[in-house]
Amino acid sequence: MSPFLSFLMKRPPLNTGRDLISPVKNEKGFALLLSLLIVFLLVVIIFETDFQIRADLRAAGNFRDDLKAYYLSRSGISAGEALLIDDAKNSSTYDALNELWAAPIPEYPLGDGSLSGFIVDEERKINLNFLIRENAGRQTVAPERKDQLLRLFTLLQVNPDLVDSIIDWIDSDDEPLPFGAETPSYQALDPGYSAKNDRMTTLSELRMVRGITPEIYNIISPYLTVYGAGKLNVNTADPLVLQSIDDGIDETEARRIIEKRPFEQANGQDFKNELPADVDGRIRTDDRINWFTIRSQYFSLVSNGQVNNTRKTTRAIILRNGIQTKLLYFRVE
Repeated sequence: MSPFLSFLMKRPPLNTGRDLISPVKNEKGFALLLSLLIVFLLVVIIFETDFQIRADLRAAGNFRDDLKAYYLSRSGISAGEALLIDDAKNSSTYDALNELWAAPIPEYPLGDGSLSGFIVDEERKINLNFLIRENAGRQTVAPERKDQLLRLFTLLQVNPDLVDSIIDWIDSDDEPLPFGAETPSYQALDPGYSAKNDRMTTLSELRMVRGITPEIYNIISPYLTVYGAGKLNVNTADPLVLQSIDDGIDETEARRIIEKRPFEQANGQDFKNELPADVDGRIRTDDRINWFTIRSQYFSLVSNGQVNNTRKTTRAIILRNGIQTKLLYFRVE
């Protein structure tokens, strides 16, 4: 045998590619990959569970805060009723802005939240329902009431033509005033609806009257109401409302009258004595002589409850008759 063949026969065989990695090493690599995959899946599950738990905790916390804020705001309404009853018991002569019920409640800590609110008497405002008067079953526009609202809108720099639309919304007929609107005008809208042709139940109905935009509503609503007997409490009326009584009451006169408050004579005679002579003479010749009072029966209550970042506002209208109260309107926002 040649030396070359002997060398080849003694040389070990060459390893193939499959023989380069041993079975033990192959199993270790697979186990490592499997372990990494399991760890990754566990991390994903933990993060997902943590996120879901945190979301549930936030939802439960928000629900808890929402409920607490609601009851805080609702308790403010009850406290306001108690204030009005106490006022009726201890100060029954008149209602004025120097009394306890008229002072706003600032942010007052209560439990783990806070409470605030205020009370406003509705008789300090102009009652829209008295724009129409009935005589022997026939409705007519009350001219003095319409003139008062026209003056108020002028003072507020709001288009006075809107007064006609308000009257048309309240009166029972479908004949529009010169600047008014009746059912055909509203049915032409999308969606269409009919004019109410009846007394307003809530002031928010004004939003449905043609021409009353949200901006205009926000301007005029603090001076208007649909509650009460149409009397004006001269102890609480805003200066602009006092000016709207007659052209002869300007800003200076209104401020002078306010400085004389509170008035204490039941028929408002001491208030009338403070009016300019020409104004007093005019109001004695028409319905305005019967407009005035020094007491209020209808009150608007607003209460705010806040817990953390959750806030609830409760609005209510209360009728106070003697030391009894009756809830007429209630809304939670």
